[in-house]
Amino acid sequence: MEKIRMVLIDDHKLFRDGMKKLLAMEPDLSVEGEASDGIEGLALIKRSKPDVVLLDIGMPNLDGIGLMKELRNTEQNTKFVAITAFNDERKLSELSSVGVHGFVLKTSGRTELLSAIRSVARGQCYVDPKVAGLLLGAFHKKQDEADMLCDLTDREKEVLFWLAQGLSNLEISAKMNLSEKTVKNHVSHILKKLDLRDRTQAAILAWRVGIAESSEE
Repeated sequence: MEKIRMVLIDDHKLFRDGMKKLLAMEPDLSVEGEASDGIEGLALIKRSKPDVVLLDIGMPNLDGIGLMKELRNTEQNTKFVAITAFNDERKLSELSSVGVHGFVLKTSGRTELLSAIRSVARGQCYVDPKVAGLLLGAFHKKQDEADMLCDLTDREKEVLFWLAQGLSNLEISAKMNLSEKTVKNHVSHILKKLDLRDRTQAAILAWRVGIAESSEE
């Protein structure tokens, strides 16, 4: 089994130590290294080229936002999961704008953390529902949320539901008996109609307004 290669970047050693012990229990995960600040983390990522980075938002020398900006225009294929204390809306919004792939609270459980890691490693997004409200509140919206959803067709709402569950376009196509290209077109229409930048923002909106919590039917 090919393992998900990871690095940890957090300025609290006790937190890193606890995280390493937790992740070491999972046969599909491998911690390749750790760093205590953004500068060390940037060098570590460039050197080890991990699949997934778990990083704190607020760190000395270079914070999570600065680190991701440094890597944004490189050929790195690394995915990022931000672990946050849930107390800084501005930085959460900035991380979203620079392309973070997952958000997890430091108070979240083991299940949420592992789901986030495996989701982003598959190219999907993961947003802790409790973070969704803060993030969405910072997004520019031309209309209120209820009006925005009225612009979607029933089929697009169904695609949005599955997208918010972390499914890829291929997986959604299997669920809905559609071609992958058709699903991709639906996703593009959803983002355009809702004035959203990417799938992460779409998933956040789905959780915020309750679509993601509705039944499959």
